[in-house]
Amino acid sequence: MNETPILKIPVRPEWKFVPSDIEGSTAKIYDNLFSAYDEKRFEESVELFPMRQQKWGVPLEWFKDKVCLDVGCGQGRFVTALGRLGAAKAIGVDINEKGLEAGRNRRWFKELNNVELMNSSAGDIPFVDSYFDYVICSGVLLLMPEPKKGFDELVRVTKPGGRIFLSMYGKGGLKWALNDFFRFFLIRWVPFTFTEKVFKAVGVPPNKRYNILDNLYTPYTHRYTEKEIRQWFEDAGFENIRRVKFERYDYETWQSRLIHGEAWIQIMADKKK
Repeated sequence: MNETPILKIPVRPEWKFVPSDIEGSTAKIYDNLFSAYDEKRFEESVELFPMRQQKWGVPLEWFKDKVCLDVGCGQGRFVTALGRLGAAKAIGVDINEKGLEAGRNRRWFKELNNVELMNSSAGDIPFVDSYFDYVICSGVLLLMPEPKKGFDELVRVTKPGGRIFLSMYGKGGLKWALNDFFRFFLIRWVPFTFTEKVFKAVGVPPNKRYNILDNLYTPYTHRYTEKEIRQWFEDAGFENIRRVKFERYDYETWQSRLIHGEAWIQIMADKKK
């Protein structure tokens, strides 16, 4: 058991989570996808966080005693990882209460007392301004009607000198062209529950089902260029803006650009003091 003292994160007094229709529709897509992860696969997803940080040259000691927030945390895999790395507090927010409850019941999560999961929207984060040392938001804002408003919320809760890690879909590529063909001309006539059952019946593992089905069924899948996302950070007063590679896509080769376009854009940046 982690002996780190429990830290209470101050919530804005006027805050109240009332999910929009879009958020409700999006949450339903993830109801069964995240909860389908068995303990082994969930643990593997937790271990990805420190592995990637080391690969990107971020010392794991950097996270010790930091106050951290994962916006759109799913079952809390990154929250669990941050808790293990010695964060003073790691809290995750998500619109999907079913996924959050599954996360709270994970053995790994129960072993930590410096972690918390909370039902909330990325578009209206419940916490006070300039509070968090580290804010992570991976593959979430792109599901919102207005992703930039979600980004502004990330900036608001990050303290001067704090860091944001943001992941977004990149524009272009044959992969997205094929995805959109199915999304707009075929899948729109097939219920999500039916497709999910078919994928499960033929043995598609939960993580693969998640990677495919959310792109086909969520109301929004916004995509950007790296330049556009960098501009967000620059306009918000960030420095040390750098893109870090996702191991599955080498976006720098023309072959990868042809297939994946700008691929999966991961930007890390520090808020100026």
